[in-house]
Amino acid sequence: MRVQLRFVRFAVGFTALLFLAGCSSSGSSDDSSLAYSDSVDEAMENLPTEPLDEPPLIGLSVQSLSRTFFQGLESGARTGADSAGATLIVTDAGDDAAQQLADVASLIEQGVHGIVLSPVDSGAAVEIAELAAAAGVPVIAVANQIGTVEEFGSQFVYPGTVGMVTNDDVDMGRKAAGFAATIIGSQSARIAVIEGKSGTANAVMRADGFQSELDDLGIAYEIVASQPGDWTGDGGAEACRAFAATGGIDLIFSMSDAMTAGCVDVAQETGLDADIVSIGGNEEGVELLIGGAVVGTVCQKPGTMGALAVETVVDALKTADFSRGLRFYETPVVTADNQVDVCDPQW
Repeated sequence: MRVQLRFVRFAVGFTALLFLAGCSSSGSSDDSSLAYSDSVDEAMENLPTEPLDEPPLIGLSVQSLSRTFFQGLESGARTGADSAGATLIVTDAGDDAAQQLADVASLIEQGVHGIVLSPVDSGAAVEIAELAAAAGVPVIAVANQIGTVEEFGSQFVYPGTVGMVTNDDVDMGRKAAGFAATIIGSQSARIAVIEGKSGTANAVMRADGFQSELDDLGIAYEIVASQPGDWTGDGGAEACRAFAATGGIDLIFSMSDAMTAGCVDVAQETGLDADIVSIGGNEEGVELLIGGAVVGTVCQKPGTMGALAVETVVDALKTADFSRGLRFYETPVVTADNQVDVCDPQW
């Protein structure tokens, strides 16, 4: 009977999906009706009321497996699934919000018990949360929040979802600013920022944390340039070409080591003479750190995060307790001196 009920709920949700797809090819919408409403809380009534008594089938929807960060997250999620006795189905949205919506609809149709979602776009992910809630399938966000920072604030757990497992992006931005403070000292600095992908809450929060910490420390600075790098090496390279043309930059804050790697190559080609602080702790970033191209980075652990997200949603299913809130893991600051002790790269 539970499977039949789930199918009915999915049919209703999928009809809504087809309607939305017909209205917008982008997978996102400016329609204020998509903002949180009581309908999500009401849909929570569709969630199981009894503990799951069969091996869990979990869907994982990632932003893009072309990026090493999400390869690490997937690997950790598989480890977490094995540990929890669950089967994992993985989908790759390819950085396309509309594709992610369709992927989640497919996961629901396949009968998954729960979904781990890393939103391509925080705003567009609201549609996914509504769809899954209507189908009675619990969702936990990982690595990026559901609902924009502008509308809901940072580190927001969207109502009707199990919770969110992520790194503390505001705190990581603050830690990166701590490196910057040691470089700038009492001098005034011209700073350029390589942002992440536009539309992601992560980029907004890292920028907020970085600038807030500099302000709290009383550092004199000016953000003279800021450009999205889309979390890729090519994007970081393009941003730093623009920075080189701007000139007079003392410090670059890169929101990911992947973008940092692209920037370092361009800096060497163009003679861009600026210190770089980063976030990531991946293999490339650690090599750049040890080689002296980067002053410091902040260690993300996507494998740890993926495992924790799967284990959290499985435990929620096994206990029928779907209110898990916000969960962080430790993201230590990394220098060439302490890397071996605090940051074994997971991506």
